[in-house]
Amino acid sequence: MSTTPLPSIVCALLDGRDEEIVVFGIRRDTLHVNLAARSALPPTPSPESAELRAHLIARGGEAVPLQANGKLLGEMIVVRRPPGRTWADQERAAIRDTLQQTRGRRVDAARQLGISRTTLWRRLRAQR
Repeated sequence: MSTTPLPSIVCALLDGRDEEIVVFGIRRDTLHVNLAARSALPPTPSPESAELRAHLIARGGEAVPLQANGKLLGEMIVVRRPPGRTWADQERAAIRDTLQQTRGRRVDAARQLGISRTTLWRRLRAQR
């Protein structure tokens, strides 16, 4: 029996969450890695499901069984954000992560963040 991919609406809901969320199927195959988890994962090509699960659990992830009508469908690992992060902390993290993704290209980072190059420059200068 092959694994059915998650519906687009479910993926969109998971991608909208702040927590890092990874959904595994009944055979522990990776079905979905949300945007928060993708940005926090180490830059490896595509880790094996068992390796990915172990990494998330080691970072404080909580395993949540996914069930419907008493039948186990899979598992979801949720790594919650640390409490008390300010908007400024979140902004710094977003800028840092985006610059890492764009390999330091500030023009591309500003575009992805939806801010001007000048605003990005000011934010970087304020972080020093």
